[in-house]
Amino acid sequence: MEPSQGGGASDRDLMARLAAGDREALAPLMERHYPRLYRIALSYLRNPDDALDTVQETFVKAFQNANRWDGSVEAGPWLSRVAINQSIDRWRRIRRRQATFTPLAPGDHEAALADGALDPDARVHGRELRDRLATALGRLPERQRAVVILRHYQEMTLEEIADALGMKLGTVKSSLHRALGRLRTGLQRGLES
Repeated sequence: MEPSQGGGASDRDLMARLAAGDREALAPLMERHYPRLYRIALSYLRNPDDALDTVQETFVKAFQNANRWDGSVEAGPWLSRVAINQSIDRWRRIRRRQATFTPLAPGDHEAALADGALDPDARVHGRELRDRLATALGRLPERQRAVVILRHYQEMTLEEIADALGMKLGTVKSSLHRALGRLRTGLQRGLES
């Protein structure tokens, strides 16, 4: 891509152009940040379609709110924060919808059961563990869940998480500590029942 189209421009330059209403600046930002934002949304939502929608909503919000971006911070953490907030909002909507209606997951259930790659007991045990972990994660307060997902699924440093969530480093550390304690307690309860 030619520099005039944004390929050689920095994120800061592209964000400034977006804030001025230049729609052409959005495409290079999307190319640079889409994969990372998709991974964040997917690890939070656990559904590829929801993650895809969330990232698209993130870039729409970025375009609409580019004039609110503080030029003293990097665009990457700002976009991550928008993606996390969009993921949280979508997760809330999904949770409300599931409270009234929970359909069966799509797919060929017989083919999945006939797959002999793993011992059936191991598959059931693995599925049960994933379900218990997902349930325990779902019970965490939203910010604690975001910290755990960014740390353990996205392997972000504590400093990166602090930037992405707009939190102090000490707050991130204490949130992670509390969240892991709650997860441990929730998983132990699940094993005892």
